[in-house]
Amino acid sequence: MPKPKFSHPTNTFVIRIWREWSIDQQIWRGNIEHLESEQREGFGDFERILAFLRSFGIFDEEEQKNDGENWR
Repeated sequence: MPKPKFSHPTNTFVIRIWREWSIDQQIWRGNIEHLESEQREGFGDFERILAFLRSFGIFDEEEQKNDGENWR
């Protein structure tokens, strides 16, 4: 997933989640879209959502260390 080439003062994301069924199991799937850049990523687990957000500087590990109390 490439890093965005520009930074927006506001980041708006749309997350869509749905359930897919097979004979013996159900699977949750989804996609996340950054509206300003129109970048989109499909996912099957929460880590893919976080990776996409981190590519925009959201939930950056260094930011969490510095501002961790704001996320509780």
